[in-house]
Amino acid sequence: MTGTDADELLTAQQIHEEFGLSPSRLSELHRDRATTGCPEPDETQGRRRRWKRGTIGPYLTRYRAAKTSRSPVRHSLLTGDRGRLLSTSEVAQALGHKRTVTLLAWLTDRPGYFPEPDVTETTAGGRRRRFWYAGTVADWTGQRPGPGNTQPKTRTTPAAAPAGDGDPDELLDTKQAAPLLGYRSHLELHRAIARGILPELTEPDDITRSSRGLAGNLYKRRRITALQHARQHAPSSTELARQRLHAALDALRTAADPATVTVTALARAHPGHGTTTAWNENLDEARHTLQED
Repeated sequence: MTGTDADELLTAQQIHEEFGLSPSRLSELHRDRATTGCPEPDETQGRRRRWKRGTIGPYLTRYRAAKTSRSPVRHSLLTGDRGRLLSTSEVAQALGHKRTVTLLAWLTDRPGYFPEPDVTETTAGGRRRRFWYAGTVADWTGQRPGPGNTQPKTRTTPAAAPAGDGDPDELLDTKQAAPLLGYRSHLELHRAIARGILPELTEPDDITRSSRGLAGNLYKRRRITALQHARQHAPSSTELARQRLHAALDALRTAADPATVTVTALARAHPGHGTTTAWNENLDEARHTLQED
């Protein structure tokens, strides 16, 4: 349930969501596998290829480490004046990327993974420009988790969990919720939510904004403690799949409009029952079953 099953088969899109590598780049690495060392898929069905997490994860770790070590631009931009402002394209270059699309995807699709810009300005034409201090990027690269790894390279002190009991309607921020759910930091929790590992937390109960205008999710204590209990007492994967299918069938049968039955709603009603991918599979199975009846 935490995305650590080494034998789980991942499609190119799932690899993109979990490891940040685009499907097109994965295709290129596989095409040039004689020189890139990209492993063969663990399963091939027609044009569909899937790799085990334990196969593709370690490879991408080695590939990116080698790529970073070969990048002289990274050294020149991230050493020297830590107060120098770097543009989006410069940051991308410093991290070994030819284009800014990966960096921008981190900001939009993986909240908390990469630091928010230190300076943001809007041009006369309405274009938004982002800048980071060289020190901000340098510090992040030193603590950056490897592909698919939620543990930072440097030791961090886990956030203190709030008291186990309290007002069920009390709003907890992600720093408070993270330790209750077994995550060492709110950044790890953000990544888990962004990757679809915790679909029950996709929609917060409220949103707060910092003095810098950055948004943060708030969740009622009852939701966090319910998810905490479910994760601690999870049955077998087979039983979870059975429960998801039953929940999906029940929701579809009782809904005034079956189209309103969504993974987000199902996951929120049944916390701790699986990832977005798992719920999607069982919801599709339930729809197919009802169509045959």
